[in-house]
Amino acid sequence: MITHIRVKNFKSWRDSDIVRLAPLTGFFGTNSSGKSSLLQMLLLLKQTVGKDEILFFGNEKSLVNLGNFQEVIHEHELGNELYLGLSCKLNHTVSYNFVTTQWQMLNFSFDTVIREVEGNQVIKDFRYKSLTSPATVVWEDNNLFVNDRNSILIHVQNCYGLSSSENSDVPKILTGFISVFEELFSHVYYLGPVRVHPKRYYHWEGNQPEDIGRWGDKTIDALLSARVDKRTILRGKEEIPIEDRISEWLREMDLAHSFILERTGPPSEKNYDVRIQKREHGTKVTLADIGYGLSQFLPVLVLCYYAPAGSTLILEQPDIHLHPKVQSQLADLLIEVVTERKLQILVESHSEHLLTRFQRRVAEKQISQDDTALYFCRNNHGFSTIEPLEVNEFGEIKNWPENFFGDVMGDMFAMTDVQSEQMTEQNLED
Repeated sequence: MITHIRVKNFKSWRDSDIVRLAPLTGFFGTNSSGKSSLLQMLLLLKQTVGKDEILFFGNEKSLVNLGNFQEVIHEHELGNELYLGLSCKLNHTVSYNFVTTQWQMLNFSFDTVIREVEGNQVIKDFRYKSLTSPATVVWEDNNLFVNDRNSILIHVQNCYGLSSSENSDVPKILTGFISVFEELFSHVYYLGPVRVHPKRYYHWEGNQPEDIGRWGDKTIDALLSARVDKRTILRGKEEIPIEDRISEWLREMDLAHSFILERTGPPSEKNYDVRIQKREHGTKVTLADIGYGLSQFLPVLVLCYYAPAGSTLILEQPDIHLHPKVQSQLADLLIEVVTERKLQILVESHSEHLLTRFQRRVAEKQISQDDTALYFCRNNHGFSTIEPLEVNEFGEIKNWPENFFGDVMGDMFAMTDVQSEQMTEQNLED
């Protein structure tokens, strides 16, 4: 689990300072306030893993396309240095030897500073540090320092070390850190704010996708793969198929009474359709013929159960196109997978209903204050800032930002004034 992040000179962020990430973390705020940029920092690191580039800013096929260094660096000022940092808690203990001592690592931190010189990205330095043992690795100016011992001259290929850890000249302690870094990001999954349009039928060749795709385009593939593999989730004391829990949620949210995924047409064509029955005795229609909100929400629901337990999910606007009641129930879904599947959820949203349900569940002790972190982001004259929302044991936000979800009271007073004026005019006419 990623426990903290920090960026400096990244897009609209001069310095985010240290941002604590809990099992359930929500970023709220106005448009263009920088909340998505904080999540993009993690996506940038994820898509750089395995690449022979300092940072892979992306293309049309990557998780995020950030252009180039100049577009990412704060105020497009190439003299600025880009800082990316994080710390994490591992799902398991990593053991390694250094000289004659064996250490065990449960938590570690990583940070790197990158600049551009004559059009090329250059690593100024990077640092790994175990938070549960004395192990520290610092790379600076092509010199590697391990626990402050004599330096070793090596060349690195990307911002976190090497794209391959097979170099025998690199100390095992560094290759261990690199392996842990790569493993961490292999369990980070992303779903973007706009999902693909529903189809009347889906073609499946038997592939087993790693996830559902950044736009949810592999949602049905994932469901069929899970069915063939007989993948289940623990529900109470019982193991149930993923499809069963998805159907239960759709009924609880009153989005569908039944959810049916079945083969259609000749077997050789390998086509499937999704049939939705809104009411118990209602007509079964395809996903393409029912409300758009369901097709946009289904990828969110599937990813929450298809991703391996213990993964980190980055969800941008999972509430989009959903009725306010369902937005509230979405909060319950996220809390369930955080508590039962040990997922970490990082969600960016504009939904007041989602936030209010989070607050209620904290008050009801269904999720603890320590397991939640809620933030409000704002942008003032091109500079993003972040404010932790202080949620007490009763679910109340003690530092509610002004005009958090618009000027509701102002609208109410304005409506009252208009009504008063209209009534006065009507009385004069009478």
